[in-house]
Amino acid sequence: MLVSAVAGIGLTAPPALAGTAHIGKITVKQVRLDWTPTRTSAEVASLKAQTTASTSIQMFTATVHDGGSTFHYTMAGKNPFVTQTQPSTTVNTTLIPIVIKFSNGDTWDPRVIDSCDSQSALTRARNSPIFVAQPWKFGGTSVGTGQYIDAFQRGEFYRETKPTGINPGYHVKLAPTTHTPLVVQVPAADAAETTTVCGTHKLGAVEINYLDTQIQNYITGTLGAAAKTTFPFFLLGNVVEYIGSTSQCCVLGYHNAISNAGGLQTYGVSMYDNSGDFRGNADTTVMAHEVGEWMNDPIGTNPTKPWGNIGQVSGCQANLEVGDPLSGTAITDTLNGKKYHLQELAFFSWFYHSSPSLGANGWFSSNGTFRKSAAPCTG
Repeated sequence: MLVSAVAGIGLTAPPALAGTAHIGKITVKQVRLDWTPTRTSAEVASLKAQTTASTSIQMFTATVHDGGSTFHYTMAGKNPFVTQTQPSTTVNTTLIPIVIKFSNGDTWDPRVIDSCDSQSALTRARNSPIFVAQPWKFGGTSVGTGQYIDAFQRGEFYRETKPTGINPGYHVKLAPTTHTPLVVQVPAADAAETTTVCGTHKLGAVEINYLDTQIQNYITGTLGAAAKTTFPFFLLGNVVEYIGSTSQCCVLGYHNAISNAGGLQTYGVSMYDNSGDFRGNADTTVMAHEVGEWMNDPIGTNPTKPWGNIGQVSGCQANLEVGDPLSGTAITDTLNGKKYHLQELAFFSWFYHSSPSLGANGWFSSNGTFRKSAAPCTG
């Protein structure tokens, strides 16, 4: 998957390490909001070929010119650059809590209230701006009423979605339902933990290839072929992933695509952090990052000119991952008395050097941190 092969983003590591004789200890070397599963070129081509299948969620494929380069990209929803009779898209979204159980008895269940909060991670996530619509303004510009990522889509394509644009009714909405949990009994060889200040007083970690295999099996087995027309989103509470070795921690979320019953299947995974361990990524920050990237780059294969050395990216990458350049940059939004944190995201125009920007206020990101397009990256 061509999501970011990312570097550390300068966040504060969790407290002193702890563990048991059987469960490994986490070494927080860097914090990542994405992961890069290995795919062959044939697998990538197969997934791309499935994006237009009627059994998948609504997607569109289009072309953009950036200087002398031409790029083909695929996004969730309908094409905002073409006048649509019905420009709004609703994506059925299955929110699936993951219950993590270690062989030493330690358990993390996002459905359960702990001492970190007065409500569970699942309840907080379900009632967050990721799934609850409200009016939004980017700067002084109203981008309409919607969920956060829907508002982001309207904001990044504001030339088309504004009241005088060709698609003022444009939306990409998530219609969530909560599914029975995925319960994972993690073998000691794929488990690690460290102390934290509240909740169970432990932060869990699972080897990412092991966890992703359990998630894919759950999709293709428990959810089955019907999942192809939905966006399954898996929620962890105060549990992260490490890559291969416990020294390669921590991944907080990712999105991916596989083939399911002969059709394209996209999905996302995110931690809900209420422990305070990962400053800059509290509560729904990672969810905003992953849902935004899924909507703009559902397979992880949308190419761009190289950009990098910004946000969580060390070196260059060349894909339309709207969260990576601004990882660690968040806004707050109070909804029903709860202050949520949501990551700022980079606009389409930042990646493809639109001049002027297509986005609200002429900006190149949702909160105006970027006021010009991406600088070239050569290494």
